[in-house]
Amino acid sequence: MPSLSERLKTLGVQIGGSKLQPSRKDAHFSLEKVFPGSVSTNDYGETFVIERRLSPTDRHGSSPIRFPSEFERIAAWAGDSRLALTPPERFLFLDLESTGMVGSGTFAFLVGVGRFEPDGCFHHMQIFLREPAEELAMLEALNRIVAEGDSLITFNGKSFDIPLLNGRYVSNSIPSPFRHMPHLDLVHLARRLWREMLPSRALGDLEVQLLGIQRTEEDIPGWMIPQMYIDYLHTGDARSMAGVLYHNSMDVISMAALLEHLAARLAAPLEAGSGHHAELHAIGRLLADIGFAEEAIEVMRSTLAMEIPAEKEYQLVEHLASLFRRRGDYESALRLWERAASDGYVYAHVEIAKYYEHKARDMSRAFGYTQQALELLNHTKTREYERVHWQPLLEYRMARLERKLSKLSS
Repeated sequence: MPSLSERLKTLGVQIGGSKLQPSRKDAHFSLEKVFPGSVSTNDYGETFVIERRLSPTDRHGSSPIRFPSEFERIAAWAGDSRLALTPPERFLFLDLESTGMVGSGTFAFLVGVGRFEPDGCFHHMQIFLREPAEELAMLEALNRIVAEGDSLITFNGKSFDIPLLNGRYVSNSIPSPFRHMPHLDLVHLARRLWREMLPSRALGDLEVQLLGIQRTEEDIPGWMIPQMYIDYLHTGDARSMAGVLYHNSMDVISMAALLEHLAARLAAPLEAGSGHHAELHAIGRLLADIGFAEEAIEVMRSTLAMEIPAEKEYQLVEHLASLFRRRGDYESALRLWERAASDGYVYAHVEIAKYYEHKARDMSRAFGYTQQALELLNHTKTREYERVHWQPLLEYRMARLERKLSKLSS
């Protein structure tokens, strides 16, 4: 089966910027005649641009189209201090439609961007490549949108969109404005929070599950888009591009809505008692990782009061006890370990033994809990990998405690 680049070549498309030439039958349904956009001209030629503005009162499903009022925790999770210093109007939302997977013969034919303006409106632009020869002009048009001090927001952009764009800038001998830009990729945060709760973290599925958005029949699956663009290049009939433009526009606007939703969940995870136990557990762990230990404990404590499957409860107890231990609250941690130990969890016996050995200096009780842990390994349906992990550690601890008890008795 011929590759996408080979199929492009049969249509008269060549790799290499301005030398690319599409095969066109007629312009009866050209882009300019089908869509309400305008032709933008720069030093490198022409490109087609479609613009729209959404007001602060507009909603996208159940979520408002506004920049989050609480952005601190998302910025802390991203680990780039520049994001925390970026004003709302300097965040650029970006999504591409391309001719396929990233590679030397792949290029973006549609760049969708969005930016919040000082009045709260969301300015959404789409730059469309009417023919591959306009790629240089499209990249220059994108350069004029990107400003110094901008930060980038994408969904899977670190793996796809930005590497592709950087490659196209290199191919056209233009410096990329994205190489050192602060970048928040929402897909990684979505996976972190909803991996256990949702079967899919694709943007379209998050729209339905979290944002209350149902795309219209105009939308098309992403895997169809490269072939539809090839057909457009071949025929010049832009009517089929309506679904592509709709798909891209929804992706950009949904990113803005998802950012607001994420920020709200992290800022007030227990508000109105909302949240699935798996989501709240994930939020608690994330808050702990970024330095909000007290808030993490509050979230995990509330989650522990919910009805949770036994296996998930065990994980939650382990993480919450670890937080208590980290802040030196061994009394609270011990209560949780004893709860887990009563349910037969080996790790809890180990933690209690460590507490009595190193904190309470009660070697006898430490020895007792270590012995119970070994008995659990040998007399319950312990998974083999757990036995392989714990057996040598527990035997070593037993031997050490026996030596300590021997010294104490002598």
